Amino acid sequence: MKRLPMKQRFPLLLLLFPLPHAAAQEAPSPPGPYRVEVKGTAAEQPDAVVARRVVGRAEIAAYGDGNLADVLKRQPGVSVVGNEVRMRGLGTGYTQILVDGEPVPQGFVIDSIAPDLVERVEIARSPTADRGAQAIAGSINIVLRKRTGAARREDKLSTGYQRGHWGPSASTQASGKTGSLAWSAGATFDRTVRIDSVVTDETVDSANDRLAARRFNETGLARIDRLNLAPRLNWTFGNGDTLGWQTLVSLSRARGHTLEEEETLLGESTAYPDSFASSRSRVAGLRSDLAWAHRFTGAGKLTVKGVVDASRRRGDYLFLGTGPARPGLARAVASGADERTASLNGKYLTSLGAAHSLGLGWDASRTTRGEHRHQSDTLTGVPTVALLQDYSARVDRLALFAQDEWTISETFEGYAGIRWEGLRTGTEGADLARVATTSSVASPILQLLWKLPAKNQLRLALARTYKAPLTSNLVPRRYTINNNNSPANPDVEGNPDLRPELSWGLDLAWERPLGKDGTFTLAGYAKRVSDVTAQQLYRDGASWVSRPVNQGDASLAGIEVDLKSPLKLGGMAFELRLNANRNWSRVEKVQGPDNTLAEQVPFTANAGIDYRGGTWDAGANFNLRGGRTSRSADGVATYRGRMALLDLYWTRKLDTQWRMRVSVANALGGNRTTGTRWRDADGAEVIRVLTWEMPASIRFGLERAL
Repeated sequence: MKRLPMKQRFPLLLLLFPLPHAAAQEAPSPPGPYRVEVKGTAAEQPDAVVARRVVGRAEIAAYGDGNLADVLKRQPGVSVVGNEVRMRGLGTGYTQILVDGEPVPQGFVIDSIAPDLVERVEIARSPTADRGAQAIAGSINIVLRKRTGAARREDKLSTGYQRGHWGPSASTQASGKTGSLAWSAGATFDRTVRIDSVVTDETVDSANDRLAARRFNETGLARIDRLNLAPRLNWTFGNGDTLGWQTLVSLSRARGHTLEEEETLLGESTAYPDSFASSRSRVAGLRSDLAWAHRFTGAGKLTVKGVVDASRRRGDYLFLGTGPARPGLARAVASGADERTASLNGKYLTSLGAAHSLGLGWDASRTTRGEHRHQSDTLTGVPTVALLQDYSARVDRLALFAQDEWTISETFEGYAGIRWEGLRTGTEGADLARVATTSSVASPILQLLWKLPAKNQLRLALARTYKAPLTSNLVPRRYTINNNNSPANPDVEGNPDLRPELSWGLDLAWERPLGKDGTFTLAGYAKRVSDVTAQQLYRDGASWVSRPVNQGDASLAGIEVDLKSPLKLGGMAFELRLNANRNWSRVEKVQGPDNTLAEQVPFTANAGIDYRGGTWDAGANFNLRGGRTSRSADGVATYRGRMALLDLYWTRKLDTQWRMRVSVANALGGNRTTGTRWRDADGAEVIRVLTWEMPASIRFGLERAL
């Protein structure tokens, strides 16, 4: 990342300079001294310049979902691939994930936070200077529950069922207040049993003939146990200062095994046509923050927060492969990763006259990550290979920001901000000399709100954002394929020379109220991204390897429609939800067709309906995710097939305290398909198509609120 030239910085300074006093006098109603801090739900602040869609507690709990990814897949502009949540269909790292307004460490998995610990989720298409500019696709802020008032208690007990396996879960929430101290605590436990059934079809062709055709049948069973603890303390002092401490502890343990059998339909089999693999992993995460807030008399408010993030993963893996003409292989791998982040940030908010709210602040952090992988191979009882890989990476970050939200007139409101952020990375290992990079970016942000007649609103946002390389992608540790390495099934490794991606983006949205509780939104975006990250395929001896590299510029565009409206049928009242978004992309260095970003989801749509009755509630949601083929410059084409999901729920109030809930996930069942095709200039081709079976599951729950 480079400094903005002066000819680009000068217009930005004009935007940030406070408007003349005469313009401020036109405002008929002052916005308040701290309006730049948007709080509450969208319904409470429908005219806020910085627009955020809020998923409230009732919507989070409605379907009894076991993870946040299932909650968010129903939101407009959001897609879920595996357990990763994405906006605008873009891949890993393009969506900024926050917890209580603070960035999560890289490698964060969203299902590590149980939905019962979440108060609301804020989804923003455009960034703000105080929350970071690493949000090319947008940002998702997970706000943890913070009950700090009168004593309350909430308990839940449920169990899921899928193909003969039960997955119990339990949670409890409690809160209270003693003098100046308010407290809350939450704890959740859940067990997930995952059953995998994958069929892989592979063909290998030369320029003129088919050389091989194979089918791999893989079955797997995994059990994952998770425990979350979330205590919180909040002190209010006599001078009005507040001190808050919050911690989130997540522990998980997973065990699983897979069995793969190969059918050789043509040609030779792979080296190990019959294989068995088992794995164990243990992950521990700790996130703790301490925040102090002080309000100056007539001068503003200062907030300072220190955050510590730490995670530790340990895993053991064993692969056993046998073949008719080769010695049996036993491959044992012990691996682990430790990542720690310490950050200190502060923000000062004050008013400038009747119409301006000014915010100034800083954000500094250091992240260190260490990875190790110890591999030992044994062929028919004789040790043959011992591989030791140890790498470490460090990322230092410093950010300074300023932002101003102001009322221009009765019909116009604006927000302008700038954030300068510098990054310094360093990667080294036993077989890697230290590689260091330094970069910086200035991110101007402008948002405008135009209030039209009949409560219609038009929003415009222009922002420069970026995507920093994932720390794990900077580490050149190689993840090897145990059997059947090929250009369509390569090993994977990181790249310490990876550079950040930069983007200029324009967002436009029209919002229209529909009656008392309904809304309609039509939004679109266009973005230009430089130094996009793509996978590069190369040959290393007998092995094919894929690694991330920077590959020039790309253009992105999309459109989104969102409708929420009450609906009455007879004497019954319903809420109808319809949303859809379409995304396009084009990578300039790759000739078309299909020269799109590899991981982008082209289309998502949701249709949902909810009934709220006196003694029972019910609802259904149909989710559709489109498929796409994408080509790279290396002759590799990847395909992700279409997915259709139907979720259902029903709840009944047993009395004033107890409630029963039944929910069905993926009621339609079905399959999910992905594929990879490699073709060289001479016409040789390898095609692999994977088909996952996706069974339905049902969950029963009992809830009590005191």
